[in-house]
Amino acid sequence: MIGRFFRKFYLHIVIWTILLFLPFITYLYQPDKIADFKPYSALSHLANIIFLASNFYLLCYYVAPKYFFGRQKTFKLLIFLGFIAYVALNYAIVYFNPNGELTHFTKENILFVRLVIGPGIIYSLCMITSSMIFLYDEQARQKELNKQIALEKTKAELTILKLQISPHFLFNTLNNIRWLIRKQSPDSESTIIKLSEILRYILYEVDGPQVELFKEIEHMRNFIALQTLRLPIAGNVNLKIENDLKNRMIPPLLFIHFVENAFKYGVDSKTAPEITFEFVEIPGGIAFTSRNRILVYNETTSK
Repeated sequence: MIGRFFRKFYLHIVIWTILLFLPFITYLYQPDKIADFKPYSALSHLANIIFLASNFYLLCYYVAPKYFFGRQKTFKLLIFLGFIAYVALNYAIVYFNPNGELTHFTKENILFVRLVIGPGIIYSLCMITSSMIFLYDEQARQKELNKQIALEKTKAELTILKLQISPHFLFNTLNNIRWLIRKQSPDSESTIIKLSEILRYILYEVDGPQVELFKEIEHMRNFIALQTLRLPIAGNVNLKIENDLKNRMIPPLLFIHFVENAFKYGVDSKTAPEITFEFVEIPGGIAFTSRNRILVYNETTSK
């Protein structure tokens, strides 16, 4: 936790440390001036730094998040009140200065510059920088939030697709199994096993965000085998896997809807289907291809 805090604020610490010791850097080059060191000046400078730093972080992490977007008038009022407080602090520093600064500034007619204009410039720079940091952090937070929303949306869409696949496919497959059993086909048992493997995969293995590619391919094999039973005319249905295809993690059920659509739109009772699914290894990933014939229906009007 300490390490994370330091990584986030180390630049802040460096800048505030430089500002704190900035007035005393001249002593490094002119050591003879150390004799003129005035403790009251050091304390007044420290009070300024503490006040500015407190207002900087109060604005950045409390005032701006609470009031910047919805309550602009309150936001501006609080900044103005902070400025009044900063002017009051500087007046107190000048008033209680044992070296008679108040009399000096009044005589030189620069009291307004010392108490209002100078502190106003410093305070404004401090508040502007604080607001910019807040806006930058808010933009980063919004980007991260948008990523999370997009991810949740994708998960929801995948969940909907999972729900959509089950009823229609299950109904047709059970009808095919009933037909095989009536024919006393030797394929009945293997068909039931394939269906059970498909249901087990959908119900128990795709709950996570990713699954192994090879498991997804095996699920596709079972799905294609059951869909092939429904073909009204024998045809060519192929699943090609490149030999050097590497296993990897992918979102579940990523390809199955392409398979569904190929059987849905590429099969009819008059044309032998030609359907090919192919996985190929490419640099940086895989390429999946689904090919099927485009069926064209001609409408004739009889008179």
